[in-house]
Amino acid sequence: MFHRRRYTSIIFIMPLLISLLLFCGCQQQNPANSEKPTEIVVTDDSGTELKLDKYPERIISLTPSNTELLFALGLGERVVGVTTYCDYPQEVNQKVRIGDLKGNVEEIVALKPDLVIAKAVLNEDVVDKLRKLDVPVLCVDPESIEGIYRSIELISKVTGTDSAGDKLISDIKEQIAAVQQKVADIPQEERLKVFIEVGCDPLYTAGGDTYVDELVRLAGGINIANDIKGYQMYSLETVVKNNPDVILAADSYYVDVKQEINKRPGWDTIKAVQQGHIISDIDTNLVNRPGPRCAQAVETLAQAIYTDLF
Repeated sequence: MFHRRRYTSIIFIMPLLISLLLFCGCQQQNPANSEKPTEIVVTDDSGTELKLDKYPERIISLTPSNTELLFALGLGERVVGVTTYCDYPQEVNQKVRIGDLKGNVEEIVALKPDLVIAKAVLNEDVVDKLRKLDVPVLCVDPESIEGIYRSIELISKVTGTDSAGDKLISDIKEQIAAVQQKVADIPQEERLKVFIEVGCDPLYTAGGDTYVDELVRLAGGINIANDIKGYQMYSLETVVKNNPDVILAADSYYVDVKQEINKRPGWDTIKAVQQGHIISDIDTNLVNRPGPRCAQAVETLAQAIYTDLF
């Protein structure tokens, strides 16, 4: 009798156990969809409130940096359109192009997106038109490392990828911290002075409140133009006077930056020129796009500035 009751109990419990296991398995396979939100509400970098009643499945990106963020969050399959300037990661080449950074409203609408991710200032005209057509738009404008973290948080919140966002931010912070630990022992007076060249005719540089300046600083360098703000013209004579140890010319649009620099009057007295410490062979997009590769940019610059240390 005891065995019969035990057997009957097992027969009764087994279906419940199987159902429970199947339910748990489904939950693990679909973490993003395990809990459907009743409403998603965020205020983006343009100060506009965005409301969604579900996680978007068809996303269009209007800037290369935001495209990189989407793919870094594992959202590549949801991306249905990008600009002609979006070139990273390689998978982006399989996506439909919706025009340049200004965007093409007709082509965007034709793709039936349930979210467009844009940059308020850069894409202002197309953003206004899309919002009038009731197309959901999220503006994220990262211009600093902290701005990148905020962009990741905003995008991950509206796409249901919070865990991926948290991990991405953690990985970036860890990689930057590792670089800073390597340069931490360099005394302030021995830190190398860097001239950031972003244009040659006329000569332009990046001031102390720019993204590339932040990268250089995190890499242990000192921007000789950190006393000015934004991107401004800079005289040849001032560069000679400040005598940088390193010249960062990743934005050079001429054929041979080193040859061009050697032609400039008085620049043969600059330490960077004398020692050939001119950085011109790194990926321009790596140092110009405030996106998920920012930690890689810091590490790359640190390696280029302090070659002996790395």
